Amino acid sequence: MGNGSRPGTVVVREIDHEPFEVDGEQYLVRELVWNGIDGRSYEVVRRRDDQVLTEEESFDTYPTDAQIAVALEEHGLDAEMETCKMCQKEILVATARRHDKGWVGTCCWDERLRMTA
Repeated sequence: MGNGSRPGTVVVREIDHEPFEVDGEQYLVRELVWNGIDGRSYEVVRRRDDQVLTEEESFDTYPTDAQIAVALEEHGLDAEMETCKMCQKEILVATARRHDKGWVGTCCWDERLRMTA
């Protein structure tokens, strides 16, 4: 018989992306897959208790580090930001990697860089 719900009204799968730590607490981006549509939504979640920090409005695309920082700051957390030395984007220190005398964000990190760090 199938699911009679309208397309886009039921979450059929949740995908938790790699966690990161801010102020000693772990957070992650959760990707939501909806029934009957290709679109996805993304939430910032505190891992300890599964609290959704973007409850008022989720993201339509995977959030940038700056968007994640804003979501954390709205909950009183100081998300330290730096600049990616490769592309000059603003990045979360919590998800960045130290490389030589700077930071490389997930935007530019490549496992080959590990050999040059």
